[in-house]
Amino acid sequence: MKVSLGGAVLEEFEDVEQLNPGDIAVLERQLGRKPRGDVFVVTRCPRGRPAVILTVPFQGDDRPTPPPLWLTCPCACREAARLEGKGVMKRFQLMLEERAEAFELFMREEEHVGSVNAELARLGGSIPPERLRGRGIAGGRPGAVKCLHAHLAYRLASGRGVVGGWCLEELESRTGCWCERIPEACLT
Repeated sequence: MKVSLGGAVLEEFEDVEQLNPGDIAVLERQLGRKPRGDVFVVTRCPRGRPAVILTVPFQGDDRPTPPPLWLTCPCACREAARLEGKGVMKRFQLMLEERAEAFELFMREEEHVGSVNAELARLGGSIPPERLRGRGIAGGRPGAVKCLHAHLAYRLASGRGVVGGWCLEELESRTGCWCERIPEACLT
């Protein structure tokens, strides 16, 4: 069953596109497998390749698909992992704790993403939407900085996201861009 997106999902991610045959081939190489469920491109890299995808969660045979937002750009994934390895998540968590305004905005974003994810579950899943409503950007307990890949994906897809913005600043200060070259997985 092909899902049609609407409402809060399209408001949150304005540049949602259906996959084209070239996108599918690139995603298979980026992910190392075929994309599962209904998948949409929400962000492209500067070279036009899929960089962030949106999946409708929990479709089909009740196996969970990847989180609704998935960072697929190999360069951005590698750089997010590098930041995580350097302990940047702890620094970002401390920054949130020290900056009340940033923390309040972060919590509103977490709540909003939970609502968008619940709508996605209503569109095509077999899991009750309430299970996703209470989860934050990275799919965990709201308020905790977890999985910089998810935060960066949210920032690239929506233009919002306190933690994703900090990730982007870190990457751009180091390389000048979050995707500095075309990785082999993205070549067509």
